[in-house]
Amino acid sequence: MTDENKLAVSVDVEDWYHVPAVTGSSFSEYSDVHEFFNKWDKEYDYLTKPTHRTLDLFEELGIKATFFVVADVIDNYPGLVEEIANRGHEIGCHGLHHECAIDPDTKEPRFTKEEYRDQISIAKQKLEDATGEDVIGFRAPNAYVSGWVLDIIEDLGFKYDSSVARNSLYNKTDQSLDCIETEPYTPKSGSLDPGGNRELVEFPWPYFDSIIGKVPTAGGH
Repeated sequence: MTDENKLAVSVDVEDWYHVPAVTGSSFSEYSDVHEFFNKWDKEYDYLTKPTHRTLDLFEELGIKATFFVVADVIDNYPGLVEEIANRGHEIGCHGLHHECAIDPDTKEPRFTKEEYRDQISIAKQKLEDATGEDVIGFRAPNAYVSGWVLDIIEDLGFKYDSSVARNSLYNKTDQSLDCIETEPYTPKSGSLDPGGNRELVEFPWPYFDSIIGKVPTAGGH
C-alpha cells in the first residue's frame, strides 16, 4: 500500500446496552450501566464473537486499526481488550460507561466538568493498565461532543480526538459545524472550531456532500 493509497480504520468497541436508548443518556431505559447489570439477568455478550471475527479479518488483510474502547468492557469481557492490543492494534478511549457528555435534546452538559474529567481519567487509566500502553486517542461516546470536552481530554494527556461528525440532518454538538471540513485540524480552546493553538488534534469524520446535505460516511450515528 503506497503513501497515496492509505485508509484510516477505526472501530468502536461497545455492546448493545451501551446505546442511548438503554443506558448513558437522558432518555435511557436504565439510569446507567450499573443499574442495567443489577436488573438484567439474560445474555448480554453480543460483543466478543464479532470482535474476534473482526480481528481475524484484519489480520487476514494486514490491517492495523484504532479500537476506541468503552473502558467497562475490561470488567465485563475479560481478556478482550488485551487481545485487541496483543494483535497490534491501537487502543483509544471511548468513555468509561459510554455516557453522553451532553443531553441529546437540549445539548446542555449532563455532568459537571469535574465529574466528566473524573470519568475519563478513570477510563484512560483502566485502558492503560490493561494494555500497558499509553492511550492518546479519544472518541466521545455516541459522538456527543463539545469544546469543553476537548479541553478536558487535552488536560488529561490525550493527543487527538475523533468525535466531530458534521451532519446536515442532525447535529450532535452544542454549536454550529459549518466551518468543519474533513481534514484534521487544531480546534480552538473551548470550541470545536478550527484555528486553535494547542497540541490536541481533531480528526473529524468523513462525509458525503449529497442532495440532502452533508451526511457522515462509515458511521455518523
